[in-house]
Parts: sequence; structure tokens; C-alpha cells
Amino acid sequence: MSTDRDVTRIVRSWMDEGVTQLPDRVLDLVLDQLPATPQRRAWWPARRSPVMNNALRIAVAAAAVLVVALIGIQLFGGANVGGPGPSPSQSEPPSLAPTPSPVPTAAAFPPAGELAIGRHSMTLAGVPLSIELSTAGWISNGEFGIDKGNFQLGTPDAASFILWPESAPDGVYADPCARTTLSPPAGPSAAELAAAVSTVPGTDLVSGPSEVTVGGYPAQHVVLTVPEDIGCAPNSFYLWYDGDPSLDELGRYATATGYIYVWIIDVGGTLVWIDGETYATSGPEAAQEVQQIVDSIQFE
Repeated sequence: MSTDRDVTRIVRSWMDEGVTQLPDRVLDLVLDQLPATPQRRAWWPARRSPVMNNALRIAVAAAAVLVVALIGIQLFGGANVGGPGPSPSQSEPPSLAPTPSPVPTAAAFPPAGELAIGRHSMTLAGVPLSIELSTAGWISNGEFGIDKGNFQLGTPDAASFILWPESAPDGVYADPCARTTLSPPAGPSAAELAAAVSTVPGTDLVSGPSEVTVGGYPAQHVVLTVPEDIGCAPNSFYLWYDGDPSLDELGRYATATGYIYVWIIDVGGTLVWIDGETYATSGPEAAQEVQQIVDSIQFE
């Protein structure tokens, strides 16, 4: 009698009693895992009693059952807990793609308060950039402007910036005191807007429009003065606007008599508009610092 045939019969008998019958390839794999049992081994007795044969068969059958169970677990996996398993077409669950790290973006504008010496980030017209402040005393309004000193007290370091956060101005005023807009409005290019800025009635043109470079991008630069005899108070003397002027949207007026500096930067087709201001009481160092800050601009 062959031991291999006995094991095959016992295993098949055990499997017939279960709910699920493993395929023949699994049984063959089980038999390959069991050591072959010849009828005679040199170190076994030549004759074996029926009791020993039966005990051996039971032990072999139990071993076969254990191996079948282990291989079944390996082939078919353990029971799923808490959710469905993979579809039949999947041999392994799909790996999850790693979540990308968020990309840092520039702040919309420096928060309100005094600004430290160093570089400060912001976003103008959707374009991220940063400026470098080399001296203390600059204060942010948290929305669109930074200023230094006090022009009313006549401090020589008095200066300010308006950094247009949403978009560049759309046009200029033909009558600044009456807030009458230029008709037709200036064209949309940096050069056309700079030309309109240079001709705002009541102002005196100091220089420009000039072609310059700011942060590696082409720009137009204009310098104006607001004299004493403008016909209305400086804070009623409107220069340019963004949006619908009939709704009093974002009109830029002169803070006081003095100088106004305009940079219109073309960043890949998007216009970034920055204008600075110094006053009749400001010293030459204030104008130099305004220019230094613009020269420090880095687009990110």
C-alpha cells in the first residue's frame, strides 16, 4: 500500500466534508509539501503493527489538514474586517499615491503694524513678489499701503507706497478735482497707461515715461509733482482709478503736495502697479529709499 495514496484519500475525504473544496492544484501543492514516505526505511523496523500504521495515517492526515489550512490562508488571505476586499481582478490592493505637500505662497499683503527690517512677501494682481526693507519705521496698513514718517510734522524720512493688490489701475482722471475720467480711457498696455499718467492735468511732469526694468521684467516709470496750486485739497485731487469710477471704486488721490513715483510692470502680460510718494517736507534720502525698495523687488 502506498502512503501517498493514503494521504490523498484522507485529505480528499476531509475536503469533501467541508463547505468549500479546494482545487486539485492546491492538493497537489500540499502533497509536494509533505515528505515522501517509502515503504521501507533503513532505520525503521522491517515489520510495523497495524496500530502503528493507523496512528501514522492519522498523524499524516492531521498534518495534511494543517498544511492545507496554512496554504489556503496563504493563497486566499484571511478574512476581511471592516470593509470589502479587492475585486477579483486585483491580485494586490492598489497603492495610494502620496499626498503632495502644499506649495508655499506669498502673503496677500504684510499684516498691519510696524514692519521689521528684511524681506516681506505679498501678492499684487495675482503675482507673488517680495520687497526688502533696509531701515526700520515702515508701517503696513494690512491692505494696500506702507508708509514711514509723518509728512504733517515735516519729518524728513516721510514716504509712502500704494501697492495695488487686486489689479493695476484702469485709467486716469481728466479733471482730478471734479473726478472726471479721461474719455476715451487710456489703452490697456503699460506704455499707454504710463503716457496717460504723464499728462494728468494739474500735475507737473518730472520725468518719463521711461522704460526701466523691475525685478527682471520690463516696466514703465513716471515721476510727477503735485504743486500747491492744484485748485482743491490734495486729498480731493484724484489721479487714477481701478474699477468703475462712477461707483467711487479705488480712486488714488494725492496725500499732500510733493512727488509721486509710478512703476507699471509687465509680468508676463499681467500689469503690476506700484506708486510711491514723498512730500514737500521730505528730504532726498526718502526718495532714495523709495527707489531702493523698488530695486529690491523679487518676483517669486
